[in-house]
Amino acid sequence: MLIGKIASMFGIYLHIPFCLRRCKYCDFITYAGKEELMPSYKSALIRELRHQARKIHGLPARADTVFFGGGTPSFMRAELIREILNCARGEFRLASDAEISLEANPGTLAPGDFSSLLEAGVNRISIGVQSFDEGELALLGRIHGPDQAVEAVREARREGFRNISIDLMFSLPGQSLARWKENLYEALSLQPDHLSLYSLILEPGTRLFEEVRQGVLQPAEDELAAEMYELAQDELDKAGFTHYEISNWAREEAFEARHNKIYWKNQPYLGLGAGAHSYLSGIRTVNEKTAEEYIRKMQAANLGSEAFPAAVEKLSLDLYTIQQETMMLGMRLTKEGVSERAFHERFGVGIADVFPKEIERIIARKLAEWRDFSDGPHLVLTKGGALLGNQAFQEFV
Repeated sequence: MLIGKIASMFGIYLHIPFCLRRCKYCDFITYAGKEELMPSYKSALIRELRHQARKIHGLPARADTVFFGGGTPSFMRAELIREILNCARGEFRLASDAEISLEANPGTLAPGDFSSLLEAGVNRISIGVQSFDEGELALLGRIHGPDQAVEAVREARREGFRNISIDLMFSLPGQSLARWKENLYEALSLQPDHLSLYSLILEPGTRLFEEVRQGVLQPAEDELAAEMYELAQDELDKAGFTHYEISNWAREEAFEARHNKIYWKNQPYLGLGAGAHSYLSGIRTVNEKTAEEYIRKMQAANLGSEAFPAAVEKLSLDLYTIQQETMMLGMRLTKEGVSERAFHERFGVGIADVFPKEIERIIARKLAEWRDFSDGPHLVLTKGGALLGNQAFQEFV
C-alpha cells in the first residue's frame, strides 16, 4: 500500500545483464560470454511480466515508463526487445506517452540498429559514451573507440531518435581538467537532449579498484573531482541545460528522465530480471542475481506461485524509513527538491515535523534552502550543496 495520496507515476525496470565484455569499473549484475542465454532469458522476463501482472495486488492501473538497463541492453537483438515490450503493453497498459528507455553501448551498434529499436517501441536512447578519449576508454575497459561513440550519437539522430542522452564519466585516474572540458565540449557538439555525468567510484572487486590498490594507477584527488563537477555545472548552464538532478542535465523539461524521477520521488516501480529491485506498497524485493538461476526459477513458476517467484530478498519498510528515503532521494532533485505540500499529502505531516534538527543543520551549513514554488515551499540543495550532496543526504540516514 502507498501511504497517503496515491503516487502519480509507476515504472517498469527490465534488467538485461549481458555484455560483450565487462568494463573494468563495473560492479553491476552483468555477465560476459553468456549471450547464448538471451532467448531463454527473454522468455523468463516475459513469464515474470505476466506472472507479476496477475499476482501483485494493488498495482497502479498503468505504467508511465519502461527502462531497459544493464548490462548492455543494446547487445540483445531488437526483435527480442520488441517481444518483451509487446508483453509489457499487453499486461500493464502502458501510457500513450510512456517513456521507453534503453541503455546502449556504441560498441554493440551497427547501422540500422537504432531504426530497429524505434520500430520495437523504444523512444529514448541512453548512449554510454563515458569518454571521447582513446586512452580513457582503454583505462575503463570500454569496447568502443571515440569515433564509434560520435557515430553512434549521430546515427541515433539520423535514424529517428528524438530523445538522446549521453553518459560521461569524470575524475578518472590521470584525467586532467582540460581533458574533461574537451569531453564536455565534444558531447555538447553532438547536441544531445540529456547528459548524465558520473564521478568514477572505485568499487571493491573491480579490476580498476585493484589497479589503484596495487599502485598501478593513482586515483583523482577530491579537489580535482570537485573542480570537474563545478566546471560541468558552469559549462552546461552556459549551454542552456538545466541541472535537474545531482548527476543529470536536460536541454528541456520534456527531456528529464521520467523513469529515474520515479526513483528520486520514491514512487513505486516493478523490477524484472536477474538482480532487479522492486519497490511496491512499502515493500522492497531483490531478484535472484545469476542469469541461469533466474531463468530456472521463472521456468518453475506457475499461476499458483506467490508474487515475486524470483525474489531472494524481501523487506517491509516502516513509515519512518519511507520518510527518510523520500528525503534522501528527493533532495537529489537539484531543481525542485522535496515539496512540503507533496510530503504532507503523502504522510499527513510536514517535513520539519519529522526532521526539524536535520533541516536546521543542512540549512545552517548552506547545503540546502527553502525556495518558493507555485505549490508552496520546497527544500532544495544549494549549488554548493549539489557538490556536497552526500553530506546533506546523511542527515536523513
